[in-house]
This record gives sequence, C-alpha cells and structure tokens, in this order.
Amino acid sequence: MDDLNFRNTMKGLIADRWATVWRAIPVALEGTDIEGVHDVRVASRRLRAAMDVAAPVFAQRWYKMLHRTAKELTGALGEVRDRDVLLVALREDRSAAPLAEHPGLDRLIERVERERAAARVDMERYLRELLEGPLHDEVERRFSRIPVDSNGSIVADRIAQ
Repeated sequence: MDDLNFRNTMKGLIADRWATVWRAIPVALEGTDIEGVHDVRVASRRLRAAMDVAAPVFAQRWYKMLHRTAKELTGALGEVRDRDVLLVALREDRSAAPLAEHPGLDRLIERVERERAAARVDMERYLRELLEGPLHDEVERRFSRIPVDSNGSIVADRIAQ
C-alpha cells in the first residue's frame, strides 16, 4: 500500500474511532451506567492505537494536538473508572462478609463514593469542554471521509469507494 492509500485508509479509520468516542461520551456524562465511562476509555484507547500507527503519515502539528487529546481523554476518565471498579468489588465483598465487618466496609465504600463523586466533577467538566469546544469540528475537518492527495486535493476517482 502506498503512502497516499495508507493515509486515506487511516484517515477513515481514525474518523470512525473519533465517531465512536463522540457516541460514547453522552452515556458517560449521564452517569447511570458505569459501563459508559468504560466505553469511552476503550474507544479512546482504540483511537490512540490507530493514531499511533498513522503518526508517520500525519506529521503536522494539528495531528499531534489531536493525538495528544486522544491520550488525555483516556486519562481523564481513569480516576472515575478505577473507583467504579473498586466500588463493585467492595460491595461484593460486603455482601459476602460477616455482619461484624459491614460497618468498616460501609465507611470504606462511603469514602470511595466521595472520591468518585469528586473525580466525576473533573471528568464531566473535561468531557463537556470536549463536546462544546472546537475539537469536534477540527476532527471533522481533518478526518472527513473524502479522500485527498498529499496536496490536500480531493481524489475524485476514490470518492465512491
């Protein structure tokens, strides 16, 4: 595969990966399903992997900025996800623990819930900034599905593919 075909293929893959991220964010913001945060993290890791592979053919500054944002996204949700997983484990432990251990586990669960709530505030602020800021338009502009050559000109014979 020549560089232009590789670039156009990766451009489409990265567009798809960003679209998956955009679709997952509202569920994470809603906060009723802990899998919402997990889904954004998985989508962002897949996006990062695609962007890592494509980096040699997208050496421009704008690409590096979008790539860095994809990396930051995974980290921005890490504190919440870690606490979600810990809370599930603690609640399972509590249900299997003797009654005498419940008060201690309850205090620990309450502390982790407070930490999670604080982490969610930061996560929600970050995700809202992503959704409301210029990033979405920049991603659309840079990774549209219309194939272009190395000069940025539309490759007409590949549009239908």
